[in-house]
This record gives sequence, C-alpha cells and structure tokens, in this order.
Amino acid sequence: MQPTKNFEEQLSKGTTTVGIKCKDCAILVADMRASMGTLVASDHAKKVHSLNEFTAITIAGLVSDAQYIIDIMQAQIRLFELDRKRLPKTSMIANLVKNMLYGQYRAYFPYYVQLIIGGWDKTGPHIFSFDMAGSLSEDDWFSSGSGSPVAFGVLEALYKEGMTEKEGMKVALKALKAAIKRDTATGDGIRAVVIDSKGFRELSKQEVIEHGGDL
Repeated sequence: MQPTKNFEEQLSKGTTTVGIKCKDCAILVADMRASMGTLVASDHAKKVHSLNEFTAITIAGLVSDAQYIIDIMQAQIRLFELDRKRLPKTSMIANLVKNMLYGQYRAYFPYYVQLIIGGWDKTGPHIFSFDMAGSLSEDDWFSSGSGSPVAFGVLEALYKEGMTEKEGMKVALKALKAAIKRDTATGDGIRAVVIDSKGFRELSKQEVIEHGGDL
C-alpha cells in the first residue's frame, strides 16, 4: 500500500544534519529533535550513527527505514571485514548504500530517507550524499532535512577547502544553529562526530559548547 501524500509530506520534515570534509577529517553534526507533524516526539533522537570504526551516517526522514538501512549496512561491512581482513573504503560503503536505495526504489517504492555518509580511509576524508532513489554524490559539504535550506546558505558562505578540524566544526555548528533558529522541526540539542585517522569520535556536550555549539 502506497503512503498518502500527507504522510509523505510529514516525512520530509523534522531534522537538520550537516556533513563537512576538512583537511584531515570528516565532520557530521545533527540536531536531536524528532517530530511527527507538529508534535515533538523526542528531544534526544540519535541521528548520527557509526557504521564501522571509520565511517558514520546521518539520517533524516522515516526512522524505521533509516534503522533498517543502518542494520543491514553494519552487518554487510562486518562481513566484508571478516572475509577480507581489511577495512572497506568509504566509497565502497557509499556504493552499497546507493545500491540498497536504488534497488528498493525500482522494486516497489523508495525508502523515505535522506542520508549523508562521512568517513576516512587511506585516500583521506570523504562526504557522500544520497537521495531516496539512490543518486550518489561526493561533496565537500552537504546538509539534509527540513532545515537544510537554511544550513546550505551558511555552508555556501563560510566553507573553505582545506579547513582544520576546529575550523570545520565551527562552520558545521554555525550552519546547524542557523537551522535550529529558523526551522521549528529542528532543535533540542546537538550531536557532533569527527572521523579521522584515529577513527570515529563523538564530541561530549562540553566539547560541542567549546566549539561554538551552545544554544
């Protein structure tokens, strides 16, 4: 059964996530509000998830679809690591996600998600974005969710190639804070993740504040 138009419109609202490629790391940040129409369903939603030690994904859209994709991807990546005795490249993980999204889109109807993958491998940091039909793009920066139009403006103005982790985090948080200020479906705190040669690391609340993420 196909979702109704009103249901589809509800799914497009309710979050803002940002991904930035820096000189030596990838940065992912997201708000913590989960909404259902005008209802705030949760004020501590987790929208940045680790796929493995060096890759993470942000989610916007239908939570059940996103959780299913994350579960499948974590299992596929773990099987690859056990079989090949090495870590997959970020681009390989991105292509696996692309194939999942495209296959579902062609088979029935798409997963109602908008995703960003950030990771680090021997070729450096990477940011990949997707649409519901599986279109894949590698970007220096990207934003997803209902507040993304606001975040895009900040990123377009402030992003510079080769930024340090500190500089990149400041820009990412400015973009997210602008979305929180203007988009009623975005808010209730910030989660921030850095992925570099040492792996996945989530910033503490105090570290987020120190980088300019105070609300």
